[in-house]
Amino acid sequence: MFQPSKGGLWINEPSVTIRHFKSALKALNIRERRQYDTRHTYATMCLMPGMNPAFIANQLGHSVEMLLSTYAKWISSSSDWRELEKLPPRVELVQNWPKYDERA
Repeated sequence: MFQPSKGGLWINEPSVTIRHFKSALKALNIRERRQYDTRHTYATMCLMPGMNPAFIANQLGHSVEMLLSTYAKWISSSSDWRELEKLPPRVELVQNWPKYDERA
């Protein structure tokens, strides 16, 4: 969450990181939450606009399957219909396709 300066040691004292995190939330006028909750927010915010699930999974240290089974169930919006727009508008007929009785 709070990366040390180059060559510095990670702060592994929960009371210190929690205090800084709470101060950051207050300064940004964000209601109090656990640091862990920000993972869910990040994953959901990345999934909603359609970011690459492989990238998001890598960011969170998950497999794509784990990411989708955990977070995708929370994604349901009108943007889901955009997936259908990726289909071609119509399927072209194949020229000279044999009739059913000629394929046998």
